[in-house]
Amino acid sequence: MVVPRPSVPRLELRLSVPAGAAFGPSAAASELLRAGILLGTKELDQEAVSESIQRLGGSLQVQQDQDRLHIAAAALSEAEDDLYRLIATLVTAPAFPAADLETERVKLIEGLRIARATPHFPAAEKLQALVYGHHPYGRPEPTEAALRKTTRRHLQELHRASFRPSAALITVVGDIEPRRTVTRLRQAFGGWSGPSRAPKIPRVRPRSLAEVTFIDRPGSVQTVVLTGTSGPPIGHPDYIPLSLASAVLGGGFSSRLMANLREDKGYTYGAHTRSEGHLRDTLWGAEIEVRTEVTAAAYVELLYEMGRLATVDVPSDELERTRSYLTGTRAIFLQTQSGLASSLSQLRCHGLDHRYLERYSELLARMTSAEIRQVAARYLAPGGLTTVMVGDASQTAEALTSLTPVRLLAGKHVKGT
Repeated sequence: MVVPRPSVPRLELRLSVPAGAAFGPSAAASELLRAGILLGTKELDQEAVSESIQRLGGSLQVQQDQDRLHIAAAALSEAEDDLYRLIATLVTAPAFPAADLETERVKLIEGLRIARATPHFPAAEKLQALVYGHHPYGRPEPTEAALRKTTRRHLQELHRASFRPSAALITVVGDIEPRRTVTRLRQAFGGWSGPSRAPKIPRVRPRSLAEVTFIDRPGSVQTVVLTGTSGPPIGHPDYIPLSLASAVLGGGFSSRLMANLREDKGYTYGAHTRSEGHLRDTLWGAEIEVRTEVTAAAYVELLYEMGRLATVDVPSDELERTRSYLTGTRAIFLQTQSGLASSLSQLRCHGLDHRYLERYSELLARMTSAEIRQVAARYLAPGGLTTVMVGDASQTAEALTSLTPVRLLAGKHVKGT
């Protein structure tokens, strides 16, 4: 997809392939594959790649979600040809040099050590595991041992299996001439070959637990609370009304969770809803971080707000305020070449195109309070949510068990109930 946007003399390229964290033999291999793309080729080492993108007046990043690996690149319009050739080389012939790969391995291990030391990491990892079970979306983050065992050969095999031109999506937005850009893309990527069969993500069969899973973290002065449930992906008829419902609940500073838990009760500095998009579904939920002594009280208020959203129509003024917030933030994002390129690329991964982007505001404007209540009841009602908490169980468990069944964990071992 090529879209002219001559606001500034630059262009943005997005390339995605089905090589996300849910693919491959392990999460470690997928993560190292992502890191390894920027390490260069036989002709261009990592430093040369960095110098090349700087000469083009651009930037280059490789990101990954559960389903796909995404390359985001930018350059001056006059360097269009050079950018495409550089990206094509990195995509088709990565070298995964041993010394640089070892450096990236050490960085990943250190980053995971730091992340695992925070309460949010085990909470999010456990929530995914509980909701998705053995589905690839429930795959845990890579362990240090798995990262150390993953070899250069593993990455080469994963690259050959997943970097397939038949499933690659390229989106270019910027100060370009469309027909000339298409010709240049075909010239740069025309020699790319690979398997034609697409790896498939299995159907999601989510689970929900009535009990709270509590991971003990002795000495914590705060409790992290995450709730989650499997809901519709982008493009599903319920996605936009559910996005609006989620924003009413915790999408901004004036949302219900913030008004209740921060402004009224003073339990927390921040409470918000969250969503993690996949091709098969979206993980919808809420996240709060509260003082240890008010964990049970905050949990009651969280369930109250979710229950209220699922049973009582949102007042018209609150609905319009939230609708305007979503419309405005989206419009600002799409004004930039980068924002437009990223949005179009995301939609294309879901089998959608620019028409969905163009209809978004219209569809959002049609949503009624009754529709918001209905989707909230379908996806965000307290009875269908899975909840994970991380905090000091000695200070919170007794109060929580008077409200709901609690499964208490210490690390990977069940400590009690």
